[in-house]
Amino acid sequence: MKRLILFPGQGAQYNEMAKDIYEASSEGKTVLDEIFMNVDFDLKSIMFEADERLNDTQYTQPALFAHSLAVIAATGIEGDIVLGHSLGELPALVHAGVLDINDGTRIVSRRGELMAQSTGGGMAAVIGMEYSELKALCDSLSGNGLAVQPANLNTSDQTVVSGDAALMDQFAEKAKEAGARRVMPLNVSGAFHSHLMEGAKADFARFIEGIEFKSPRIPVIQNVSAKPETDPDVIKSQLIEQITKPVRFFECVQTAGEMGAENAVEVGPKKVLSGLVRKIDRSIATSNIDTMEQVKEFNDE
Repeated sequence: MKRLILFPGQGAQYNEMAKDIYEASSEGKTVLDEIFMNVDFDLKSIMFEADERLNDTQYTQPALFAHSLAVIAATGIEGDIVLGHSLGELPALVHAGVLDINDGTRIVSRRGELMAQSTGGGMAAVIGMEYSELKALCDSLSGNGLAVQPANLNTSDQTVVSGDAALMDQFAEKAKEAGARRVMPLNVSGAFHSHLMEGAKADFARFIEGIEFKSPRIPVIQNVSAKPETDPDVIKSQLIEQITKPVRFFECVQTAGEMGAENAVEVGPKKVLSGLVRKIDRSIATSNIDTMEQVKEFNDE
């Protein structure tokens, strides 16, 4: 039975995330301490206390990275295939052996910092609208230096749109007129996975240029191609491109199913991705490991 391991993205964070794992698992504590030592801010306090900075992109991304890898360490779980949603691709690459934990920590910290600096945009989740219609609407509204575009293709009827703030209200109105059931603005600091991240992408590319990416020991389904990638150069290139390109999660899960994935385990905070997988492919059994209690349940199986 092939196991797909899922690594969540932004929005899943919560105060005191991974604190119980830190206190009860020596393996989880070791990994968390290693990550905490490799960032130049107090990530431990941000994660373990009621710290509002947890919702700031530059801190959210390393926190999610840390929580997911703490679960991996505490359980010793092994995947046959890995898939991360947006920043979740980074802990997935660590689990697959493409990056060591220190380089992964450096990269996720710089990625979060750069993306936090890109402001002036917005994002909205759209429920109940065909993708082709949504894409056509985005294209029709874009022009004169402004644009909106699909950013997260989560399920067949749930897509997140990202782009210039000046167009977001107009997009919401037109989407509802076109039959969308709901259009929900998201509380984010920038327009992730859009053209407004071009500056962040360029700086990110320069930052990771000299970092070695190794061949994965297990397939990594990447967000940009929605295919399993094994070439380190392709993996690095697509990690860079992902900053401005859509997360094709719906297609990634379909690919995992075609590769024989029969169960999917989400490692890290909450169970957003598990819920999406159930909507995409009900033949894949889902579970999640977030808390120390769930770690113990998995280890006792």
